[in-house]
Amino acid sequence: MNVVLLGSAISFVLIDVSLALTALVVGFISALWYVKISQGTEGGQVAIGGCEKEVQENDAERADMAVHQLRDLAHNMAVDVNEHSNQVEQINGKLGRLPGGELQENGAVVAEAIAQIVIANEKLQSKLEDAEGKISAQAEELRSQHSEASTDSLTQLANRRAFDDALAKGVEESQTSKKACTLLIFDVDHFKKFNDTYGHQAGDEVLRGVGQTIKQIVKSHDIPCRYGGEEFAVIMRDTRIADGRVGAERVRKAIEAMKVQFEGKTLKVSASIGLAEIEVGEDSAKLIRRADEAVYAAKEAGRNCGYWHNSRQCLPMSQDEDMAEATRSNQPESANQTVAENSISGQSTAAVSLSELPDLSVFSDELRRRIYESHRFGVPLSLIHLQVRDYQELESEYGTAVGGMLLDSVAQFIRSSLRDMDLLGKFEPGDFVVMLPGSSKSEAKLVGSRVQTSIANCPVPLGDEQLSLDINWGIATVSPDDDSTQLLTRAQQKMEMSQNTETVGARV
Repeated sequence: MNVVLLGSAISFVLIDVSLALTALVVGFISALWYVKISQGTEGGQVAIGGCEKEVQENDAERADMAVHQLRDLAHNMAVDVNEHSNQVEQINGKLGRLPGGELQENGAVVAEAIAQIVIANEKLQSKLEDAEGKISAQAEELRSQHSEASTDSLTQLANRRAFDDALAKGVEESQTSKKACTLLIFDVDHFKKFNDTYGHQAGDEVLRGVGQTIKQIVKSHDIPCRYGGEEFAVIMRDTRIADGRVGAERVRKAIEAMKVQFEGKTLKVSASIGLAEIEVGEDSAKLIRRADEAVYAAKEAGRNCGYWHNSRQCLPMSQDEDMAEATRSNQPESANQTVAENSISGQSTAAVSLSELPDLSVFSDELRRRIYESHRFGVPLSLIHLQVRDYQELESEYGTAVGGMLLDSVAQFIRSSLRDMDLLGKFEPGDFVVMLPGSSKSEAKLVGSRVQTSIANCPVPLGDEQLSLDINWGIATVSPDDDSTQLLTRAQQKMEMSQNTETVGARV
């Protein structure tokens, strides 16, 4: 056997192995680098401020450090492989300079060359194993950060950012692959009153318990999320509305049966549930709006119950669509008209008085807490400033007493369009402000439109005449480093801008 051929064969085999291992490592590093970049892109979509901004900056530094370490590791691996290749080439060169002949004539030289190659290979193998351990550690670091970025810290459910991504994917699959997707949304009933009675720590314990409960009760392919504040959601992919109604009732009963122990007290809550299935051509915002409307229907029905939306109306979870059509056809025309008016106005049986609403001072205190929550957890927060059009002229014409009655009516219309977690406050005479925790600008716009429709379609009886009211409104969403004064001022400015538009609507 020719010695040169033997040396060449050995060297090329070892070089190929080394290059294959290097390619594997570099490929893995590239994948981790992509994860880091994708995390940075997602993180940039969330408004942050205060101490939470420092936390997220620290997280970014951790990710950057991990990636830099991986890049250094890739460079070192390339150097090590190059050094190994040079060693093998030198040995191969020595073998190539030997005179031709049989293997046994140069056996000692070949044996020494093989020994040197084995030593070089073992050295490289050791470095590869060390690199593999470092890569695994850095990969775990990046995976941990990715998990933290998509998980609500209190409930350990998917957070709002993860909810938006998962719902968008579910909607896309539904439209392209004709797969079903049903959305469940629910509020913990009377949660603000619960917090006022037992304190925010007790409230947090209840929310944590709700998160654990729904995680245990939903199907494995469902995605339970904390939507915002005391509002939760479950994305039911590959689930039709009929099966979703069964699952929704199971969730409601589980929350009703839940017992939370806190400081020697046994705390219990209930939930109002809304359900809707994606329809052809529908986007995420419309699906959320229909599920949200079903939640309002559950609240108006007395809470601790569930309703589903069939694209035309909200029905109790136990009521099928054909039963609803039969019931509507058997109702007299006046009854159907009353149902339609109530559906448009969203009127609730609970009366709201202007004197019961928090003033600007009390509202600002709660707003400061919600802004901190938004900055800390990346939860959206929106404000709507509403103003009764021409209120000063109406009060001047009809008197203070009538003006107060009109404002009570407006407050009733606004309150009936809100969730329990939303806060309605009084501003200046004729002006209101609404805080919407967990609501984006587009969702706040839906609320504003719903309020405006309620007021415009339900004139206030005033003696022998019907007085039609209208509103101007503007929306502001929380920004980095916002405080309560800045956010309130911006919402008011948006409302004032809407006064100069010819069409009824809001500046956002």
